[in-house]
Amino acid sequence: MPLVEDNFDPYEGPAWDEIVGLNYDASYFDKLYQNGELYVNQEFGKIEIKPWQLFTDKQHLRDVIRDYAIQCGFSIIVDKANNSRYTIQCSADNCAWRLHASRLPDGQTWAIKSIKPTEHTCAGLETKNSMVSSKWVARVLLEDIRANNDIPAKALNELLWQRYGVQMCKTTLYRMRSEALVEIHGGHDTSYSYLPRYCEMIKMTNPQSTEYCAWTSADHAQRPLTFTSIFICFKATLDGLFAGCRSSVGVDGCHLKGNYGGILLSAVALDGNNELFPFAWAIVGGRC
Repeated sequence: MPLVEDNFDPYEGPAWDEIVGLNYDASYFDKLYQNGELYVNQEFGKIEIKPWQLFTDKQHLRDVIRDYAIQCGFSIIVDKANNSRYTIQCSADNCAWRLHASRLPDGQTWAIKSIKPTEHTCAGLETKNSMVSSKWVARVLLEDIRANNDIPAKALNELLWQRYGVQMCKTTLYRMRSEALVEIHGGHDTSYSYLPRYCEMIKMTNPQSTEYCAWTSADHAQRPLTFTSIFICFKATLDGLFAGCRSSVGVDGCHLKGNYGGILLSAVALDGNNELFPFAWAIVGGRC
């Protein structure tokens, strides 16, 4: 099968540029897309791709092709990829399956131009497929991780096997879960950057509360404008301390794990039922 035939794109080159320069009206482009069919998301196991399927953008096209490859049990090799063309082929040496897609004149929509041959001539892969990446697993299992942030790797592997017939290493799944949690909740750096706003919100919504957030100075030699400590005591908890707690007060602390470390301190009293009543919190450096 000639390579030129698959890579031929009638919507690129001097001839097409000349036509576009004539400023054809919108009806011309309507006719251009009338033979295409916008891809509709399908249930895994029933995904079908065919020539002249339209996709909202290149990432949409790549996601669908990855889902299709995992569903059918084969992996792909990217032969050519740029801002206007996307050509792939089956990774098996004895398989001639090949797909060519390109961007349409609107600059956003992509379309599959050809799939030759329509069926694979290889035997396919087993449960281990290189197309099953951490990014793909995070996308398909995102809602499961959102529902249970502490879901173990064994349970994630069971979900992958039941739904998609594939498996991954447990260490990779734990790393993927961490990346998915960052996408769901945001990273620690993002959370720490919100602390000044949080203190301002406490001032607005909880009058007479005490809050203090400290940062390094802007001219610090090594770490300018870096979070150092925070102290929070709500007015309501302070009133509860004086109204119904015993006079003994203790301070408890625990080390924070993660990229930033530090110590979380809490001031605790005993209420009338001899139960713990925390009324103030602070995050400080490990050497404070």
